[in-house]
Amino acid sequence: IMSEEKKFNRLPLNEKGELIKGECSLKSPRNLVFISQKKTGKTLTAANQPKILIADCEGGTKDFGFPVNNQVDVLRYEGEEAFKKTTKYGWLPMGLYQLVDELKKANDMSTYWKLFQEFDDKKTKENYEALINHINKMPFPILMLDTITSFIEFSNSAALCEYNQNVKPESKKTDIKRIDEYGGVRMIRRKFEEIKSFVEQNASPFIIFAGHIAEKKKVFKKSDDDISTVDIDLEGVLSKIFTVKASAIGIFQRTNEGCFIDFTKRDESDLGVRNAHLSNKVIKLADFISSDDLEKGKTPKTYWQTIFPEINFK
Repeated sequence: IMSEEKKFNRLPLNEKGELIKGECSLKSPRNLVFISQKKTGKTLTAANQPKILIADCEGGTKDFGFPVNNQVDVLRYEGEEAFKKTTKYGWLPMGLYQLVDELKKANDMSTYWKLFQEFDDKKTKENYEALINHINKMPFPILMLDTITSFIEFSNSAALCEYNQNVKPESKKTDIKRIDEYGGVRMIRRKFEEIKSFVEQNASPFIIFAGHIAEKKKVFKKSDDDISTVDIDLEGVLSKIFTVKASAIGIFQRTNEGCFIDFTKRDESDLGVRNAHLSNKVIKLADFISSDDLEKGKTPKTYWQTIFPEINFK
């Protein structure tokens, strides 16, 4: 029994030593990964949606036949230098650096992290509302990186730049996978984690990574029902590193009823979803839309608020 009242700064205990119960929790997944077969419409569900910015890593949003107003070409950059040296994240692709730098200012991410820390320390209704109000003032609280596979090629180019900066001219390489006998895995992995951290810490509160299913014969033979989240098109150990750190990971599917993300755990290799409102559920993301309506520039009705309940999609 505690004989005197104490003040706890780090422990979630009140003056009497009792556990403090949080009043609120943030439901929206901070890091969402979904994968699908190619050309299933996952980018279309985000096209011209308020609050979402599509970071186009491969020019995939250019062939819809109508203007996509909420996308940025990550490969394009201003100036002569293709890479930017940073203190915390090493060398970064210039297009990504410039995009994230502008997003950080537009979304006022400094205030976001201050409010997030206050909410993380004390999950009161007041702190929760202050955080949500700030999120809903942002032009783009969600950044969608499309696709992960191209994003990794992008990351590998920065890894190669970093390697070449630190070796003698005669030791420079043209392919990051040829820098050592292990296929450059250590450097590829480290750079990828640095770039991923750079985006997550500076761009937007919520990041979506849209990926493709690996083009391997054993995966192609699988039916849609058998595809697992570990079938993501990433090299070697990256797929595990990537998916383990996701808050939610699911399979994107399109049927004649619309587009869905399947968050159900299909086998032991699948990773669970940390967000309770998504766990083991199939969530409808968009209504079905005909190709005729698409040609007229119409976009499907979407239900992003089911996944991100805190965001006001208006």
